[in-house]
Amino acid sequence: MDLLPVQPTKLRYFTKKGLVLCLSIALTACSSSAPIKPETPELELESDTSQLAEITPEQTTPTDEIATLPLTSQLTYLLLTAEIAQQRGDVVGAAELYGRAATLVDSPAIAGRSTQIANLTRDQQRINKALNRWAEVDPTDADIYILQIPFLMLQGKFDRVVTAANKAFELAPEKSSLYLTRITDNLSKIAETDAALNVMKQLTIFQHGDVEAQFHYARLAAFFQRYEDALVTTNAVLAKQPDFEQALVLKAKTLQRLKRSPEALALLKKPANKKDASSNIRFNYAKLLGENNDLEESQKFFEQLHKENADDREVIFALGLLAIEAKDGDLAKQYFKKLLRGGDPNGQAAYFMGLTEKLNNNIEAALSWFASVPAKSPRFDAAQNHYITLLAENDQLAKARKHIADIRKANPQLAVQYYLYEATFLREQNQQQASFDLLGTALAEHPQQIDLLYGRAMAAESIDRIDILEQDLRTILEIEPKNTQALNALGYTLTDRTDRHQEALILINKALELKPNDPFYLDSLGWVYYRMGKLEQAAFYLKQAAEMQDDAEFLAHLGEVLWQQGKHDEAKSVWQQALKQHANNKLLLETMKRFGL
Repeated sequence: MDLLPVQPTKLRYFTKKGLVLCLSIALTACSSSAPIKPETPELELESDTSQLAEITPEQTTPTDEIATLPLTSQLTYLLLTAEIAQQRGDVVGAAELYGRAATLVDSPAIAGRSTQIANLTRDQQRINKALNRWAEVDPTDADIYILQIPFLMLQGKFDRVVTAANKAFELAPEKSSLYLTRITDNLSKIAETDAALNVMKQLTIFQHGDVEAQFHYARLAAFFQRYEDALVTTNAVLAKQPDFEQALVLKAKTLQRLKRSPEALALLKKPANKKDASSNIRFNYAKLLGENNDLEESQKFFEQLHKENADDREVIFALGLLAIEAKDGDLAKQYFKKLLRGGDPNGQAAYFMGLTEKLNNNIEAALSWFASVPAKSPRFDAAQNHYITLLAENDQLAKARKHIADIRKANPQLAVQYYLYEATFLREQNQQQASFDLLGTALAEHPQQIDLLYGRAMAAESIDRIDILEQDLRTILEIEPKNTQALNALGYTLTDRTDRHQEALILINKALELKPNDPFYLDSLGWVYYRMGKLEQAAFYLKQAAEMQDDAEFLAHLGEVLWQQGKHDEAKSVWQQALKQHANNKLLLETMKRFGL
């Protein structure tokens, strides 16, 4: 069980673009109505550059200093006019006026206020210019160097990031913990993996073996899924400071990600069971137990935490999820109702109330809860998926389709994704012709859109319109001659559905040249050789594909080739292996049936 959260089924084509992706170093995400109790500030990323350069109030209180300045008529005019403009909502005008004022006098207060107003404009260049001026007039303020860092990152100037960070640590060593958190947060958002980790390695305090710097490096490495690196560094931290609880939790999470669950559990078991164990260590141990399906023990810890603090929303949330996992809808409902009484601005508790009512078979109530999840909620996509699926399962397919169309109309920027989602949904409902027709409508609105062309090609195959499949895939290849997915799909279809095997071989080989050792393309290559009667070559490539990935189709194909080679026992062994993991796979069952099994 992945306790926090229970992973929802997502609308598979939904995407949301922005400056950066909102990611977290936590090994599992959490409800914002009941976030995971953080052992250290998470790598939570901002959605625009204005927040990257957020100015705190104590940094921008210019009144006292301004009173001591030689206020010339020009400076007085600029300051008063800027404030009036800002009060009227003209932040661009105010920023321009404050920027001019900041150049007239070497005043940290005015430069700071200039940066604060520039920040409101969300103009990266303007903010950066204001920050640079602030640094000129007050080079001993460490905060300014930290504020400059995200802009240097956005420009790819990572050598200057290191310089600015080292300067800030030198000026304000007492703030090193706060600064390390901010730097790693920004690196997780803006930088690529190697660049981010290299910045951390070049920090003077890291090179001097500072424990917190090493911890934050490990935290960042874990975020970028460099788990081995994170583990080595966390071990170094714990060797110096064995009671560093945050590092202990990070190590346990890292071990869990490395599929070393027994070690992760053993690591936290003893400290979590101490009489004086902190709520944080017990919370994380309970969460880890849940992720490893020890639900009874996990619940025991969470219930104890709940007794100690009945209003702890994270604990209530966890208990609700455990109740869902145990299929105890009534108990889950109690917990999520309690969360709702405390407010649910992002619709997180509402989403799980929907799951709870679905579990209780209260379909109308479940539909109502899923419909109430707001569009801004991170659970919105999953809620819509459940809402639409529930309608379809209760013979309301037309209503489900209208709901998707309404969402698509309300979000025209996501029209293609919603068309693809609806088409896939229809295919799952065995509405193959409707799926094909819908994608035709979508292509009329968005001609030559590659995802729609590929989607219609797959829908065409399901209704035996191989002519349309070939037409759409060749259109993709005219637009993107190196589209390996289209090359392989066309090659495989020509192999499986026609006798144009030589043409198929050329297409599949081209896909493999562009993307060597892809197991799906190797399977296609093996299959075309099988269709051409070249059994040894077919078996060679199909074995490679099956070794790379335990896919039911690969194993079905391999078994068939082995059978045709007269290796019946080996073929049966391959199919039996496949059945263990894919007992209901249609192709596998049909293949075995054809050979009398």
